[in-house]
Amino acid sequence: MARNYIISIKIRLFLPVAIIILLVILFATIFSARTSIETVQSQIEHNLVQQVTTISKMFEREKTLKTEKVNRSLKILHDYFFSQKLSFSQKSDTLTAINQETGENVIIPVNFWYIDNDLLNSSTYLVDKLTELTGGTVTIFQKTNLGLLRISTSVVDSAGKRAINTFIPKNSKVCKAVFEGEKYFGRAFVVDDWYVTAYEPIIINDTVVGAIYVGNKEKDLDELRKILRQLEFGISGYAFVFDNQGKMIIHPRIEGQNWKDSSLFKEFTKNEKGIVNYNFEGKNKTAAYIYNSDFEIYIAAAVVDDEESRGMIGKIVFSSSIIGIIAIMVMLILLYLFTADRIRKFLKKLETSNKKLVSAKEALKQSEERFQKLFDSTGDDIFVTDSTERIIEVNQSTCSNLGFSKEELIGLKMSDIKTPKYAPKVHENREIIYKLGTYTFESEHVSKDGKIIPVEITSRVVNYKNERLILSVARNIGVRKEMERTILTAVIRAEEKERERFAKDMHDGIGPLLSTIKLYVNELQSETMDREERKKFVETSNEIIDEAISSTRTISNNLMPRTIHKYGLIRAMDSFCEKVNKANAVNIDFRYSNIERIDNNLELILFRVITELINNTLKHAKASVININLSRIENKINLNFSDNGIGFNVEEIVDSDHKGMGLKNIVSRIKSINGIYNFDSEEGKGFAIKVEIEL
Repeated sequence: MARNYIISIKIRLFLPVAIIILLVILFATIFSARTSIETVQSQIEHNLVQQVTTISKMFEREKTLKTEKVNRSLKILHDYFFSQKLSFSQKSDTLTAINQETGENVIIPVNFWYIDNDLLNSSTYLVDKLTELTGGTVTIFQKTNLGLLRISTSVVDSAGKRAINTFIPKNSKVCKAVFEGEKYFGRAFVVDDWYVTAYEPIIINDTVVGAIYVGNKEKDLDELRKILRQLEFGISGYAFVFDNQGKMIIHPRIEGQNWKDSSLFKEFTKNEKGIVNYNFEGKNKTAAYIYNSDFEIYIAAAVVDDEESRGMIGKIVFSSSIIGIIAIMVMLILLYLFTADRIRKFLKKLETSNKKLVSAKEALKQSEERFQKLFDSTGDDIFVTDSTERIIEVNQSTCSNLGFSKEELIGLKMSDIKTPKYAPKVHENREIIYKLGTYTFESEHVSKDGKIIPVEITSRVVNYKNERLILSVARNIGVRKEMERTILTAVIRAEEKERERFAKDMHDGIGPLLSTIKLYVNELQSETMDREERKKFVETSNEIIDEAISSTRTISNNLMPRTIHKYGLIRAMDSFCEKVNKANAVNIDFRYSNIERIDNNLELILFRVITELINNTLKHAKASVININLSRIENKINLNFSDNGIGFNVEEIVDSDHKGMGLKNIVSRIKSINGIYNFDSEEGKGFAIKVEIEL
């Protein structure tokens, strides 16, 4: 009976409260719906304006990024192209060229261009390679009396064919700048579309003979469509784009139609931005538009008025219903938990739940690997040849390296021991030698057993018995070339490792902190939060921001130690050694004399070398003392490093493919600054290295 009575009381308390809540919600919903109808249209227009403005700014940013990319690409193109040997044919020929603006066919005289003796005209190898390097289209132009002629290009026309033998008329802005010997940056019409471009003149003997070009399409319609389709425009909205001639270039259904004479497009052309109300497919619509002068397009977003209004009113009714349900549920819970015992149990559970919250931090990891190898060089081969290119004398090294006897080599022509690639160049090189007196060039020899030996040859003319002979010294450069490839590979891997480490530091260190800050900022937008709770949120946000700043400084210091950048090598080393000594793991005795500020790059490399040596000792040597002496005598810097650790077999570590990456990295850094080094270490007798660097 008592239990039934309690339930009856709860029901009698709940019903009036529930009815009152429902009536309040009902009247509030009706009032909100009526007042919202008046502001729906204004809200729709405001949202559309914000959306098209955001899209336009996004494309303005894209234009800026493309311009920056083109500037970087031109430098890459310049460095690569002008590092090649460019030559021209003596005679000219004629061909039929196409004016890219009028489409007219014109007969133009041209010369044949060669890059490292390979024909450039109509060739695709060079421009395709440069396109891969720069990520944009690349063209080599030849100057003609009618303008700039494309003799090699990765630009394709509307038919998908390369635009070779098309030309830019000489009255264009591009030609006027290039013909004056100036670079041109900016918009340019390339074949049949607008590009963000950069042109640089090719100047030979103070005369402009052509130009190099790199560019990217000004607007990528496929990318634009992809971006616009990912955006949401209310319930019924979508985005569409006109070009400045009224052609619908992006639309969900009617792309390609021309709206130049429509009232909608005419309204667009009256102002650079605005709001237009119009009827399309029997529906009243509202559109916001903005003219983007960089791309010469009208960006617009439209919605169906009735559907948007109905949707917003539906949201209001739905929100009010949810509020009512929540309010009723709260009343039920309060009535159910009316007794003090229930309240105490609820609070106890809440306290237990709060105590379960924990936080964890992930430790930052750093790793650095360097892969480089050391190579030995071989002896030099000596040839003496007469005016008919025949070998008349060789040394023993030549016989040993090529596998021929001296009798077999004497009487052969130099072209007989060349690879097919270099045999045709023998006559050309000898003409240069006779003309200049001395000449150094690269070639390839073939041994008796067919082995190809890359060589660097230094030749000079000598007079012997009234005959002009050629003395050639050939040095095997196979090891050097392999070393260059290995070093380049190691540098690229090291750079990728550094990028990966930096990206991980940013993602694992800064990313979570910024995400947490964003959550707190979103919570601060709540209107129901009281002043004290908001103050705590602000204080917590500031603490997280301070932690993000500290992490940023740590990452920055790992990339470029601030102490060495600001105060120099000695201060940086003092600071580093002091930190290591505080750990009491090893005692570092760092001494220096006559060391002042030197080249920043040299200071950084020396800092990396010394700290890497210290780290190797700490990791592997089990040493208690490290001695470092850094001094400068005239134009030489001497570094002496030693420890009293367990030592190791230097030759075994250096020759290993799987060990000693840190030691090989140190050797690579020393070589990069033209330093010489000498290791001294045996197992059980510590480790020492002496480095000498000539300034």
